[in-house]
Amino acid sequence: MRKTYYHITSRLLTAAASAILLIAASSCNDYLDTTPSKGSSEVLDKSEQIEGLFNNSENFNTKATLVAAESDDMGMTTDLYDQTGYLGEDFANGLSFDIDAVEAYPYGDEVWNNLYNKVFIANLVLENMDEVEDLTADNRAKYLAQAHFTRALALWNLAQIYCRPYATSTSDTPGLPLKTSTSYEENTDRGTLATTYKFIYDDLKAAQQTAPASIDKRWWVSQPAVSAMLARYFLFTCQYDSAAVYADKALASNNATLQDYNEIGIEKESIISPDGVSDSVTYSDLYELAPNELADYQENYFSQYAEVESGIYLIPSESLTALYDTDNDLRYRLFFSVHGLWAASLDDGGDSRMWHKFHHYAYDTDLIEIGPTVPEMLLTKAEAEARLGKVSEAMTSVNTLRKARMDNSADDVELSASNQEEAVKAILDERHREMPYLMRWADIRRLAYNEVDYDDVTVTREFYEVEDGIPNTYKITTYTLPVRSPRYAQPISDIEIKRSGNQIKQNEY
Repeated sequence: MRKTYYHITSRLLTAAASAILLIAASSCNDYLDTTPSKGSSEVLDKSEQIEGLFNNSENFNTKATLVAAESDDMGMTTDLYDQTGYLGEDFANGLSFDIDAVEAYPYGDEVWNNLYNKVFIANLVLENMDEVEDLTADNRAKYLAQAHFTRALALWNLAQIYCRPYATSTSDTPGLPLKTSTSYEENTDRGTLATTYKFIYDDLKAAQQTAPASIDKRWWVSQPAVSAMLARYFLFTCQYDSAAVYADKALASNNATLQDYNEIGIEKESIISPDGVSDSVTYSDLYELAPNELADYQENYFSQYAEVESGIYLIPSESLTALYDTDNDLRYRLFFSVHGLWAASLDDGGDSRMWHKFHHYAYDTDLIEIGPTVPEMLLTKAEAEARLGKVSEAMTSVNTLRKARMDNSADDVELSASNQEEAVKAILDERHREMPYLMRWADIRRLAYNEVDYDDVTVTREFYEVEDGIPNTYKITTYTLPVRSPRYAQPISDIEIKRSGNQIKQNEY
């Protein structure tokens, strides 16, 4: 497992500073540009340095292994583990919903560090804006919006991992350390969850004030991107009227468009199974996208992906697989890679499949979208409408997405519902099919705290007992994550707590 050592808490911002205050005077106009040469004496005083920070893709993807393993979409079995003989500690701890091992992990938490690195970048730009010598009014507006949006999205992702889901009953539970400067001495007290969500909302509204009207580069903020994140914010806080309004605003953009999956091809590569059977493994054309194509993928309002650690396999669970019309749903045909397990030197004894959508070739990792997209907005609008009792409108919205996902030669693929509960359930199933693993985990959390209980999810899996991140192959146990479990919030690394001088307090379990 690759380990990255950033230090982003109040005492240890030094590594982040040395990774960021290195932007030398060379132009960075492309998402693929490498951060210019490093130097500890660099100061942020040129527009091209800010461009370099926000164009550097290494700063804006994040990690996701433990969270991906927690959802009910993960189908790792004891039989498959017996073949691998290895699981990364993050993966094993996610499967078992471990608390103690996650807190005590001796190498720290690269997800926490990576996301707070984004907060640091945003604060660095906001602090130094007045020192930039060649700043124009247009650039100032764009950089302010980008910094506020970057910070808001990073804090949003942190809150979905380390905090309880937002609700009236949880508003006084611990939130996040809200860093607003690059000072080593800034307070890192967590405050409340309500304070964290207000901070995120205020950042999104600040970005909205100065963001460009339309999408240019999809890794730069725009009005449609801000609207999409506000729609997500309002859906997750059960403000359905506002969620529908902002989803509509995002969907009005002509720069982000829904892709018809009937137009996506499938590639096949020759492969030999672990048992010596010759066949082929399949991947969709999306899996082959180059980094610039991923950054500019047409469905994204703002391109951001999470990386699942190399050597970790997104094996779909039986419950996830059962959601799909396996004959007509193109998401199953394209992303449930035939013989994907064979490519990982595994075999489940049948027509083995692995979930593959996007791929990061530099690190040989699977990527999952976590930035806002057109499909998410159609589903957000549909769910908000359904929860507001607008059943007909809700089904029209969800079927707009479904038509682009089903084989165009199939009959009767549209979803229908005769009442509100049926509509909500049908839309949530479609949301699950469209956005498995990471968004699924976020949805499991939020659905436990909304106004109804018919959409609650209890996660249950059978696997080896995990002890200190290592499966014990002599003992099988059933892991259950009940509705509203305190374990919806992942433990904060003990290393981060100590680095903060114990200002950061651990979650209660």
